[in-house]
Amino acid sequence: MVDKKDKNGKRQIQEENLDDTLDDSFPASDPPSHSGVTGDRDPPKKPEEKPKK
Repeated sequence: MVDKKDKNGKRQIQEENLDDTLDDSFPASDPPSHSGVTGDRDPPKKPEEKPKK
């Protein structure tokens, strides 16, 4: 069984690492890669399907 203190300790280390990375990358023109937004434009639109006759 995972000890709750170990789990909280790992979480704290992850948070500190993330904070350090954010501090090191500020100011930046690009958001951090973990945000899910990686570009400055929307993805291309899918072509519309033509209605079947």
